[in-house]
Amino acid sequence: MNIKNYSAEPPYKLYNWIPSGLNAEEIIFFPDACPGKSPLPTGTVVKTKQEDWRKFAVSDCGCGMLLAKSKLKKSDFDEAKWDLIYQDLKKNKGKLGDLGSGNHFLDAVESYHDDSLYFLIHTGSRNESKLVDHLIDEPHHFDSKFLEVCDWAEANRSAVLSIVEKHFGETEIVLDKNHNHFEIQEDSVIIRKGASKLNPGELTVIPSNMIGDIVLVRGTTKVSEVYNSMCHGTGRTMSRSEAKLHSKKYDYDKLREQIYIPMQIGNESIKTDAPFCYRDLDVCLSLIDDLIVVENRFKPMAYLGQI
Repeated sequence: MNIKNYSAEPPYKLYNWIPSGLNAEEIIFFPDACPGKSPLPTGTVVKTKQEDWRKFAVSDCGCGMLLAKSKLKKSDFDEAKWDLIYQDLKKNKGKLGDLGSGNHFLDAVESYHDDSLYFLIHTGSRNESKLVDHLIDEPHHFDSKFLEVCDWAEANRSAVLSIVEKHFGETEIVLDKNHNHFEIQEDSVIIRKGASKLNPGELTVIPSNMIGDIVLVRGTTKVSEVYNSMCHGTGRTMSRSEAKLHSKKYDYDKLREQIYIPMQIGNESIKTDAPFCYRDLDVCLSLIDDLIVVENRFKPMAYLGQI
């Protein structure tokens, strides 16, 4: 098993994160690599020839990010309209247009390079993803249901965007990419967990934390050396249980001065996704600077999550 390490983590730690029973030709660990509840660590790409690979591809199938550019200027952002979006999303719990919880979010963001208002949506397939779990030993049914759930997740992001457009007007989609998927090749399978497919010349987005910068990047020719894949963020520095301990000393009033968060979203609900939980963006970018070129950089203005 060959390991290609683009993370800052030592190899011995990465080996401990590899799930039992995985027989891979190669595993790529990106800067956002971190263990979670899914079989594979987040921020990994696996090439394997084993027949029972599907058991490693489950968990929030089709989760992804959508970046949209508004026709408005960043100075047109309206906190009252943002509160109305919160209310609409809350009404959609369990239906299309459900933002979900965990590290899923909707951000209003401003560019360092132009005056436009942008929106970034990160959400997945919610409970729909569990529909594939019991099909891992039924390849045909698994694959078709997986793709169906991915379509649902894409429609879910589109529904969230429709709510945004209801209050802030028409937008132009810059990109919409998922980062939990698989790709069947002639003699092997590529599994991407918390990693987007990125061909040379294509765009993808890499956020960091609630108040941290976000970059729009373009893949270089070197990205082909990592199976045309790219990290989907910077990754966690600590578990959610550890974050609860750190959060006791965190200054949430200062956080709310830096980014608009509706008061209906209490400090208690965001403590495990506060900025201190995630790695530094520029440190992560330095580890993959031969794979990407930064095209634009953004700063979050407003946050919605944990609805």
